[in-house]
Amino acid sequence: MVWQIACFDRFSFMNLCIFALFIIKFLGMIRQNIVVCIMTCLFLNVSGQSFGIRAGLNYTKISGDLEQGVNEKYNIANGFHFGINYAYKFADVFAVKTEILYTQVGSNYKYDGESFYKIPLSGGNAFVYEKGKSTINMKVSNAYISMPITFQWQASKKFEFNIGVYGSYMIGPKGNGTIIFKSFDHPDSLKFQQSLIHNYNSDIAGGIASNTKGPSIFVDGMVVTLARDAGAYYNYLPTEKVGSLYKPYDYGLTGAVSFYINKGFYIGLRYDFGLVDITNNNVDAERKTFDEVNTKTKFSSDFDRNVGIQASFGFRF
Repeated sequence: MVWQIACFDRFSFMNLCIFALFIIKFLGMIRQNIVVCIMTCLFLNVSGQSFGIRAGLNYTKISGDLEQGVNEKYNIANGFHFGINYAYKFADVFAVKTEILYTQVGSNYKYDGESFYKIPLSGGNAFVYEKGKSTINMKVSNAYISMPITFQWQASKKFEFNIGVYGSYMIGPKGNGTIIFKSFDHPDSLKFQQSLIHNYNSDIAGGIASNTKGPSIFVDGMVVTLARDAGAYYNYLPTEKVGSLYKPYDYGLTGAVSFYINKGFYIGLRYDFGLVDITNNNVDAERKTFDEVNTKTKFSSDFDRNVGIQASFGFRF
């Protein structure tokens, strides 16, 4: 009896193993068919789509009204961009294309002429306004995450055209440069050079970029030591800093042309024209004059926009 039970258990076990192998093989066949079906669906779906990468150089400037009677300029500055893109073809030669880019937009700012300097006293809680001449050279470089959405026309195997809009969110507005100031009334005792190291989002009113002491000047019989490296709002009272100088967003129009060297690799040019006043008028201080009656800073209501060209190379998959 014991031998019969053992034989039966051995026989049942072998059948169970055979059945398990059959199930595994059957499931494997189903899995292969599922994979084939999924790949086929993906191929059919992707046949009207394309993905790509794009990178290159930016040549941009801030365009806006300038102060009269002085030499003030916004010149072209260089930067770079890179990102990914996706296009959905809805006709033989037409598609909708969107991109996600990291891009640097800015300007080389120059100012030379009549001006004033707010000399901080009492730890930045009070200022003395001194008239003089300022010479400022600064590069402004604002980093954005940008998303252009364009209508795409494949004019031929070699040429592709895009036109549409873009929206951008600012993630890193910065500026670096120098100011040279010379007083009209005290040209011998009140002249200095100062570094400008600006982080427009994080700097505070009266803030400095380093603890290194800068030039010492004579003001009303007192010796005042300035910061060597001035922050973006070094000459602001806390009540004057109402937000940041640059707004956190931008949007505008964009157009591009691309030339395909082969089926995948291309070079191209893109022009962006901003529709937003990117500066905060509550913080955008005038440089030439101040309110002498009330002894306070005047702020500008000028409209300043981003404009620029991108020179790119890219690859379409």
